[in-house]
Amino acid sequence: MDSHNGCRKQMKLEDVFTEIQVDHIIRKTLDSGVTWRVTSSEVKPAADGMTGFIGDHLKVTLNVAAGDVNKTIRLFVKRIPIDNPEKINYIEEYNFYKKEAMVCQLIQELQTDDSEPWCVKTLIATDAMVVMPDMQPLGYANCSQKTLDLQHLLLTAASVARFHATTTNYENNKVLRNNRPWTFSQEYADLFIDHQFNPHEGSSFLRSSAKLSANVLKTFSKKYSNTNNLESKIYKLYLEASHILQEHKNTLNVLLHKDLWIANILFRYENGEPVNALLIDYQCLSYGPPAIDLMVLLYCTTFRTFREQHELKVLKHYYSVLVENLEETTKQKLAKLGYDEKEFLQWCEKARMFALMQAAAFAPFFLTDAITAQRVYNDPNTFKELFTTDRTKPVVEYCHQQPSYLKRLLDISEEFLERYMDK
Repeated sequence: MDSHNGCRKQMKLEDVFTEIQVDHIIRKTLDSGVTWRVTSSEVKPAADGMTGFIGDHLKVTLNVAAGDVNKTIRLFVKRIPIDNPEKINYIEEYNFYKKEAMVCQLIQELQTDDSEPWCVKTLIATDAMVVMPDMQPLGYANCSQKTLDLQHLLLTAASVARFHATTTNYENNKVLRNNRPWTFSQEYADLFIDHQFNPHEGSSFLRSSAKLSANVLKTFSKKYSNTNNLESKIYKLYLEASHILQEHKNTLNVLLHKDLWIANILFRYENGEPVNALLIDYQCLSYGPPAIDLMVLLYCTTFRTFREQHELKVLKHYYSVLVENLEETTKQKLAKLGYDEKEFLQWCEKARMFALMQAAAFAPFFLTDAITAQRVYNDPNTFKELFTTDRTKPVVEYCHQQPSYLKRLLDISEEFLERYMDK
């Protein structure tokens, strides 16, 4: 298998699933106890190049005969990259698949409104693999734009609100049912230890991100190219920004997606217009104030000029949908905390620094086109160096090649310094 792709060669069904897994997928999809057999199958990469940074992505088609009926089952599969040991170690260190498996199990338990879904119910979720229906035949796709417009953002904010409301209702019902304190952070404490953003431990990922931000600014910024000790100043600010990513007392804390960029949002379109948004890929799951998700969404999917014009509308829309989807006992809990729209907006301002920092740290990856990302970031020989030490060279080269990519990086990094170094 090609180590630079992990799924380049022609693959067979048995290269991906065991017989037990195939049986589970078919029975769960067909919702029938009839005898079945696979008449044919196809396994192929989900797209050319790298569509995600912490897994191989495949599309699997099963043609199944079940009784007298022939069915086609289309699947999307994300699995640990079996030919990249450094990436496997990285995945295991940060519990990426364990986090997603937890959310997928939770989604199975939740009663969600299928008329306005915010998630995809998975078929298999383990420490090494996630299998879900391929949503493309159902009319869902990633936004083709490089940034989100207001219509797409309002739909996404509404789905984030339903995600937060549904899981918060679940948490509150646990407390009422058992008559004792219960939170996701308490139940899954080990999953929410995030070494990437731990200000007390320091962070090799944040240190390498600060180095990259400083070098991009020194190379391309008209305002910050001659700033002394720029890298160390940015690193200290990145550590400061990380403090908000935790559970906070006397306020609302929720399960956080924490990775809301365009590839992790699917939209359903009718007559070319988006009508619903699904949130996928919960591998960066965390726990803390809901404002973090909203600010990360804004900073990872829009330009500064857009945010200056539309940010408040998006935030207020989120809050209104959140309240609409809270159960009465959960509303009572928020009232006791004094958590209203004003409090939410104040938390959004507190979360801005983290969102800017995360966007600056991850945008160099997720803004890179899939073919280049595959070549640069999926090489097992250089993966650890690029993620934990220094990725300046490939990023600066790409900046020279792609002016729109450079514009987004400068937009984020310069705003961060204007707000927090120049204050």
